[in-house]
Formats: sequence, structure tokens, C-alpha cells
Amino acid sequence: MANIKDVARQAGCGIATVSRVINKSGYVKEETRVKIEKVINELKYQPNEIARSMTRQKNHIIAFILPNSKHLFFGELLYHVEEELFDYGYKLMLCNSSEQLEKEIIYLDMLKNNRVDGVILLTNNDVEKYLNKTLPIVSFDRWFQDVPLVASDNYQGGILAAKELLDKGCKKLMFIGDDAQGDFTDVITDVSKRRLGFIDHLKSQGINDVINLEYPLQNYFVSENQFEHLLTPYPDVDGIFCISDSVAYTIIKVLKSKGKRVPEDVKVIGYDGGRSFNNLGKNITSISQEPEIIAKAIRKLLLNFDVNNSNKKIIVPVVLKKGDTT
Repeated sequence: MANIKDVARQAGCGIATVSRVINKSGYVKEETRVKIEKVINELKYQPNEIARSMTRQKNHIIAFILPNSKHLFFGELLYHVEEELFDYGYKLMLCNSSEQLEKEIIYLDMLKNNRVDGVILLTNNDVEKYLNKTLPIVSFDRWFQDVPLVASDNYQGGILAAKELLDKGCKKLMFIGDDAQGDFTDVITDVSKRRLGFIDHLKSQGINDVINLEYPLQNYFVSENQFEHLLTPYPDVDGIFCISDSVAYTIIKVLKSKGKRVPEDVKVIGYDGGRSFNNLGKNITSISQEPEIIAKAIRKLLLNFDVNNSNKKIIVPVVLKKGDTT
């Protein structure tokens, strides 16, 4: 199906010009307007009515609220979301909350006050009471009632990690994640399913003594010293599944400092796709979630938002991407 970018390319003009023709807003030369309308008919392009309504009345801007843009996967996801929205005539506003509830409330108020046309929300904070669920909001990796959700198949990712470590002969297994995945907070994200899938599969194989190692919630960049302290009581661990590639990267460095070889002594799996950390000298074995596919799913739910059908969710498949650490 053709989109606004296809129309602009074939008509030899900018996306903004096509948008003005579609929405009958702003000046466009008559000959350009005729050409664009002809291309629209040739391509059978059908503008999304809700997206058109948003465009006519508002600002062509979508806010992406996320906790930390320094996180490598979040940065890659931002890139693909911006590309997707631009193809449909929207600009992306980055709202880096640094996990501060007050900042997230301010950003959400921008939607209520018609300063942005929609919100993509990635948060660990308890923000549900601040959400106006009649407005276009899509949540990533966190379920809220009556808010569309996009998430990777986190539970299956945990299963794939467990299978890989068992296949490699690991006996003493550990999951490393933050305490949003445990029992110390009321905030449970879809990411918690990584731990659940991992532990459930191991239990199905008769392994019930999995070590669930937790570090403080909202701390995306735990230091090597902190992890060294956390790992010290478990010298016999030979298989570790980490909640992210950044955690896996730090864990591998800590293991090396302790004289442990990866993967000979300890096998390590991350989550996100193992795309970065080339300075490690190893490619991290990782559960790969595809940011480009996730971005398309977010765009689809956001621009087709319907308050009467807002419990939609899209779960994006994951795969095990084998590297050098298992």
C-alpha cells in the first residue's frame, strides 16, 4: 500500500507539500496540486482519516517519552520511529524523562493541551492516573488498561535464552535484571516476562534453583564495581542471562577481571540484538528484537488510534542471535 512518501517521490515534491494538498491547508501552486492529485489517484493512495484529522487540527508532532536516550537500543528505536513518522508527515519530539515522574507528567500534559498530536510512552513510573486514554497514546513494553501496547515477545526471549544455556551444558544458572522484574515494586513492565520465560522454562526442565540477581530499579548504567560486589557470592555460576546487552557487556568485563573466561567458564546472553559493544572483542549472544519492526507497529497503532478499540497490542517476534559469548 502506497504512503505519503511514495506520492511525494513520484510527484517530485516534498512530503509537506503533499500533506498540504491532502489536508487542503496552505498554499500550493495549482500545477503542483494537479500533479499530486493525479499521482494520488494513480497510486490509489488513501490517507488515514484519523491521521488526517490529527494533521488538520494539530501540529504534526509526536512526543516520544523515554527514560534514557543514552541506552543503545532506545537510541536505535528512536531513529526508526522518527523515520516511520516522517514518512507519514509527522515530526518526532524527544522527551528524555531521566525516570523523573514530574517530567513525564509535564510531557503528557502537552498532549492534553493539544501541543502534540500523540505520545509514545516508555516508562517505569506509576503514571496511569495521569493518562488521558481518549487521546492517542501508545505504550512500549508496559501495559496500561485501555492503552495500545507494542512489545517484543519478552517471554519467548526468556525461553530462547534458557534453551541456549542448557544446550551449551550450563548447570548453575542466573538471571540479572532490575527490581522492576521482581517483587519490590508495584510497577511491572512487559520486560519482566524475560525473567519469567527464562525461569519457567528451566523449571519445566527440572531446574528450580535459578539465581535471580537484582539491581536497583531506574539504574540503567550499573558500574563494574557494583556488579562485582553482586556476583561475588556466586562463584560457581556458569550460565547468565542478562536483561539487556549493556548489562551483559558489563558482566563480561567483571567476569574477566575475576579470571573467568567467557564462554569457556561462563556463558553469557544479553537482550536487544548484540549490535554494539565492538570494543569488547566478542559479539554478544543476544535475544534480538528488531527496532525497525517495532517502530512500524508503534506507528500503525498511533495513527490508527481509536478510543473505542484501544486495547490493541502488537507483540513482535524475537530470535536468538548467536555470538561469541555462549
